[in-house]
Amino acid sequence: MTCNQDQTGQLDAAARWHSDLQDPDVSLETWEAFLEWEADPQNAAAFREIETSLVVLERAALAFGGAAKSGADDHRLQTGSAIPWARSRAAWISGIAAALVLAAVSVIAPMTVSRPEPIRYATSLGEQRSFDLADGSVMTLNTDTEAEITFTRNRRYVRLVHGQALFEVEKGVRPFIVEARRSQTTALGTEFDVYAKADAVEVTLMAGSVVVAPVPARPEVWGLFRSAPRESAAGRTLVPGERLVIQEDGLESVSVIDPSEASRWRSGTVWFDDTSLVDVVTELNRYARVKIRIDDPDIGTERLSGGFRVGEEEDFVGSLVMMFSLETAQVGDEVILSRGSGGD
Repeated sequence: MTCNQDQTGQLDAAARWHSDLQDPDVSLETWEAFLEWEADPQNAAAFREIETSLVVLERAALAFGGAAKSGADDHRLQTGSAIPWARSRAAWISGIAAALVLAAVSVIAPMTVSRPEPIRYATSLGEQRSFDLADGSVMTLNTDTEAEITFTRNRRYVRLVHGQALFEVEKGVRPFIVEARRSQTTALGTEFDVYAKADAVEVTLMAGSVVVAPVPARPEVWGLFRSAPRESAAGRTLVPGERLVIQEDGLESVSVIDPSEASRWRSGTVWFDDTSLVDVVTELNRYARVKIRIDDPDIGTERLSGGFRVGEEEDFVGSLVMMFSLETAQVGDEVILSRGSGGD
């Protein structure tokens, strides 16, 4: 099979899937079959071409649709009969698939179909905010977080640029997808937390069910089509109380936690259970303009448990000084912790 035939088959299949998913009574089984088909990166690229092309073409249809209907009404008045001035949606989508293939192999006026502009949400350092989304879902952003949202007829898509977000997803037939670094979390109706760290992504499930899968490298764009990205691996299904950590090198680990603990940060208190001091400081520094720095690596190995209010770094440092016999010195925007003369 030639490359053009491959593209034709993928676009035809994408058009059929798009048409099937418009059914308001589409079943969960249909969605699961679609997600399995879409796991192939080339299939996913074909579906995006159909989806984004419809956005452009349907806008154009609105511009001349009224005139076409008016002409049809005149014809009915004159002849007493109706004319099929518009094709069925399924046939129209199939036509789009064929047009896309033709455009891809043509040397005349190659172009890239524009995508809907995402809506950007962000919080500043130390800020936490909740946002009511268009589908009824609620997204709560933790400190210094940025997210971009694009909702279409077929999917609810969020790109977590950086930071941490809690999602309370309204149930619906469209999958709710959150992409963070090289991970993609898919849900239909659930509550989960995604934390995009510098070198890893944490996905914690509080209720419902989600599937987390690695995201292949973003393909390059050539005309209407993208070069084939690397294959993506199968996803992992989480149950409530599980936290999946995906390292930058792809290594995965799952731990079990109390689901209620995952969203405690919304109260403005960060909780730790036998956590190394260096990790405690790293977490609290996310919320602070004046950062805490540990001068002695041995200090960082001390263990700590309890809840600490964000934004109250001075009280936290004072507690550490008393607990571990430490000394402090402020240099610029940093408070440096070191062993005092009475330290071990």
